[in-house]
Amino acid sequence: MGQAGSAPITRFPSFSNRRSNSKALLASPNFALPLPSPPGQSPPPAVDYTSELPDEVLCVVFHLLPSGDRKRCSLVCRRWLFLEGQSRQRLALNAQYSLSDSIPCLFDRFSSVSKLALKCDRRSDSIGDEAIALIARRCPGLTRLKIRACRAVTDVGIEALADSCPNLCKLSVGSCSFGSKGIEAVLRACMNLEELSIKRLKGLSDSNASPPISAELVAKSLRAICLKELHNGQCFSTIISNSPNLKVLKLFRCSGDWDPLLEDISVKVPGITEIHLEKLQVTDRGLMALAASPNLEVLHLVKTPGCTDTGISALAEKCNLLRKIHIDGWKTNRIGDQGLITIAKRCPKLQELVLIGVNPTARSLELVATNCAKLERLALCGSETFGDAEISCIAAKCLALKKLCIKGCPISDLGMEALAEGCPRLVKVKVKKCRGVTAEFAEWLRMSRGSLAVNFDVSVPTDGAADVSEMVEIVGSDGDMDDRSVIGEQLGMSNGNTLNGGTRTSAWKVRVSFFAGRNFFASAIRRLHGSQ
Repeated sequence: MGQAGSAPITRFPSFSNRRSNSKALLASPNFALPLPSPPGQSPPPAVDYTSELPDEVLCVVFHLLPSGDRKRCSLVCRRWLFLEGQSRQRLALNAQYSLSDSIPCLFDRFSSVSKLALKCDRRSDSIGDEAIALIARRCPGLTRLKIRACRAVTDVGIEALADSCPNLCKLSVGSCSFGSKGIEAVLRACMNLEELSIKRLKGLSDSNASPPISAELVAKSLRAICLKELHNGQCFSTIISNSPNLKVLKLFRCSGDWDPLLEDISVKVPGITEIHLEKLQVTDRGLMALAASPNLEVLHLVKTPGCTDTGISALAEKCNLLRKIHIDGWKTNRIGDQGLITIAKRCPKLQELVLIGVNPTARSLELVATNCAKLERLALCGSETFGDAEISCIAAKCLALKKLCIKGCPISDLGMEALAEGCPRLVKVKVKKCRGVTAEFAEWLRMSRGSLAVNFDVSVPTDGAADVSEMVEIVGSDGDMDDRSVIGEQLGMSNGNTLNGGTRTSAWKVRVSFFAGRNFFASAIRRLHGSQ
């Protein structure tokens, strides 16, 4: 929007220093204020240049703006308010009980929403069945829905939701009170459902009230299933084993024996490509069954003490397409050189290897470095055997390595020195809680390879030992299928503390953590820096 008129144009001198005093600007002979309109003459009318733009063009502009800017734009005029609401496809609402009265007018404005998140504080009363049924009727084109801590919603409300939103493709629920009947209703009505994520569903707490879901209700379009912290997650076994197009399966902290399910998957779901198993009752029997899944590409084993070298070796022998392997040995030392040697020999396409609480030696790492020529990301955390000899082997052999993370390992400056000339494609290194590596060496390494981003943390565990569960705890965004672990974040190498071009604040944080460790002051500094 502009303003027509022939008032003298304000001219500003060109200042090389942007911090020039405003008094000098006013004193400049080139500075002139706009002249007022002659007496008795009204000011020229304002011109809205956006009035000639089609609605579709404005909607495209709104889509390119961040959420905050979109909100501010909606306050400019009634037209922008209407178009911003009609063009919004994503919406996140505080699903407290007070929302119920605002639903009609709210979805009159946002009538094109296809991705909706309903989240309620656990200490507040949430919306109930009537409210969620009304929302569903107002959003028949809903394709993605996330429900969090809506404890007043029962199976009745979920059934009404499923009937009104048959195009639902992704459903994520957590800390809710409905049970298997609501999930059955979704599977029955939403034939396009592709992703299902369920976390802490309280309606499944009683095993007698949650019989296995009928195989007839399985959505043939299901491609990803995530179950988290379910007391009776076994009732979903039928859904999993009878989903012929399933590609991704994530099971986190669910009770029960899961070996039988893995055996069924190997027979009924041969196309599965990604499996995450965390804190489950799984043994070598289940891993051996998964060996019949030739398309498996991603495997995460986190805190599964029943799995040993035998199971890993049997799986690696047959699953030659594996490209990402995450293993958290949980200090059991049941997975080591034997399993890694088989992986090195049988998985030439390996690109990412994460070993937590595993004790590899130069023997197995040399085979990995030699045979896995595509290895780009490597992380070793809490390993008692990964020392200077092993890192020297990595530096000499891993020619394709781009990102390296080492945490809580007995390496020193002498071993790290090999990285100055090794791994020619290396771009990021992260070293944490390694007592033998000094800050001076990290700075030297950065100077030796100017293009290398070095993320260094000199803090060490106060108890003198590296606690793996504290170091790298596999977590994810609450209920989403795109769960990302902390180790994945480490492999991404956030530049917050990067010494290569890092800020003074980052360097100060490193010095504070050196003296204070994990105390109150270090955590306060991290929070302060994160809020900036």
